Amino acid sequence: MSLFENKNNSDHNPVNSEFEAWVGILYSCISADNQIKDSETASLSRILHSKQKFIGIDISPLYVRSFNLRTELGQLKYISACCELIEEEDKETVFALALEVLLADGTLEKEEKNLIEVLSNRLKIDADMTSKIIEVIFLKNKGNIKGI
Repeated sequence: MSLFENKNNSDHNPVNSEFEAWVGILYSCISADNQIKDSETASLSRILHSKQKFIGIDISPLYVRSFNLRTELGQLKYISACCELIEEEDKETVFALALEVLLADGTLEKEEKNLIEVLSNRLKIDADMTSKIIEVIFLKNKGNIKGI
């Protein structure tokens, strides 16, 4: 085994697919406050099923894997691993969907603000684009009923 192969093995990404990465990022967003409501899981499922990319994909096992990997790795390391597998053309979409999930109640808690910053950095989204996406999602969710 070469030195190069050893490095790859030690740096192996535990996230196995882009599908897992999408679910992992969005799951991390709904669990940012360490509480996951059935309505949040249902909303996340609707979001994913609305994407052509997820046609025919069983999301349930991806939730279980997300829970396990997030617990094993910790939220920041897990999100970083997920972000590595997001296709370039999907990064802004995933970021916008993550914000949608985080801002569903119309407010941002401290943990959620930190998560937005981490996601923006790990997905390598330009600061101007990040600001635009945040502004649009805030406007869209303005006046949402809190705690749903």
